[in-house]
Amino acid sequence: MNKPLKNLALCLTLGWVCWACSPQTVPQQTSVIDYSYEDDITKYRPLFEPEQTKEKVSNEVQSNSPMRVSFDVSDKLNAVIDSMVARNDSLGVISGYTVLVYSGNDELQAGRIRNRLFDLVPEHEARFSYKLPTYFVKVGQFYQQIEAQALYRKIRSYYPTASIVPDKFPIKND
Repeated sequence: MNKPLKNLALCLTLGWVCWACSPQTVPQQTSVIDYSYEDDITKYRPLFEPEQTKEKVSNEVQSNSPMRVSFDVSDKLNAVIDSMVARNDSLGVISGYTVLVYSGNDELQAGRIRNRLFDLVPEHEARFSYKLPTYFVKVGQFYQQIEAQALYRKIRSYYPTASIVPDKFPIKND
């Protein structure tokens, strides 16, 4: 191909690319739309008459009589409660949640974290445990996970790897 034809093809291609990439013009609306709305709906509203009569308030004390029932379940209920107490006493542990602050193989680090937790949260007891080959430092005993959230937020600012984990706690019979 000769040079003038190449220049012409290049100019046409360049012109087409500029035309295709140019922003499309959108016609602008010049009129103002009135969005105000008025309608009288009072004919559809229900009419209520204000009550003129006031109830007479009495200060008399009324005596109540006990309710009479035709069945009594207290013996059966007491038997079920006693069986639940016996079963719970035989278990010896209860499921709950605790805040796990440290889990690792370094006994020295676990001891340092436990000692620091005594200063950070003196109202909770920090427990140090060992299950081969891992050391654990846990704080708090809670029945519900949401109860542990406040302590978790407090500890998380010092130990970002802390987490709330399920745990079992011994039942203390008083």
